[in-house]
Amino acid sequence: MSVERIVRYDPAFASAALFQPVFRGFRPRLDVRFDFNGIGWRWRGPEQLGIPEQTLLLVLLELAAEQKAVEPGDETRQIESDLYQVGEVRRPRTAKLTVSFYELCRRLGRGAGGSAAEQRRAELKRLCEVTVWSKIDDGSEFQSRLLNWQVGNGTGVTVLLNWRLTEVLFGGHFSVVCLDERLSLKSECARALHCALSLRVRAGTTMAFHIDKLARYVWADAGAHIPVSPRTGHRPQSETPAAIAARRRSRELKKAVTEIAELGAWTVKLTAKGAVQFSRHALSKAEETSLPWLPEQPRHPSLKPPEASSSRVTSPGVWTMFARQDSSPASS
Repeated sequence: MSVERIVRYDPAFASAALFQPVFRGFRPRLDVRFDFNGIGWRWRGPEQLGIPEQTLLLVLLELAAEQKAVEPGDETRQIESDLYQVGEVRRPRTAKLTVSFYELCRRLGRGAGGSAAEQRRAELKRLCEVTVWSKIDDGSEFQSRLLNWQVGNGTGVTVLLNWRLTEVLFGGHFSVVCLDERLSLKSECARALHCALSLRVRAGTTMAFHIDKLARYVWADAGAHIPVSPRTGHRPQSETPAAIAARRRSRELKKAVTEIAELGAWTVKLTAKGAVQFSRHALSKAEETSLPWLPEQPRHPSLKPPEASSSRVTSPGVWTMFARQDSSPASS
């Protein structure tokens, strides 16, 4: 019996539709703001990230976890300056990943020919071009790339993972996504919705959502409503482009819900109030329950360097910078 391909994923990604279906040949600029755990985040890039980029990122995290398990590494090593373009006193740790384009194609269930490898290369470059900003209430900001392309050729590439992604590998809070389930889904909308639900619905639990709310999990600009005549209760013959797009998205979402309902680990029902109820069955991989994400109280950063210590301690990562520095004794 094969082991489920369970990937640890950053729960902050559930706060906005950072990856969404895009039309071929047209990609708007990426510029998304959202808040998570008391920190304001902003993702910027020359092109909107699509669902293939999200799948590729999940595969990279799967590979990084495997390489971390077999290769010893110094968790406090210095970070390359091209990933973090500011002079922090103490930089967070990162993870380095070396992989061939053939292996990426294989894990994605795609052919490994020249065109497939070039497509993976283009998707990876889009991920590497994303700049991530984080800001807290006192105005302090932190900036990095989502990924950094360190070196690559026609065969493979070495990349560095952003500190948020690295924290997941080293015991930070996480949500889990099943790659086997994702790759069995056909439509991009279904894959986007499956990931959004996986970040929200923990294994063994049930949640219900209305269709209009699900749309906001897939498309960042979802919110346009299809106009309905107050007199007849029907849509008028003439509709705005936004209304037409909203109706098309509603159809795509309903098909996506049907696809997810066919997955063995999910049960989907309609509630009496018209919401869609998703029940996620327990996963077989034990690590899924080792450190699941739960909402935390907002943390306040401190860029003060840590005091010198005579003993070597394992670096807790960038959250050292975002730890509360209270002068009063901590309450129990």
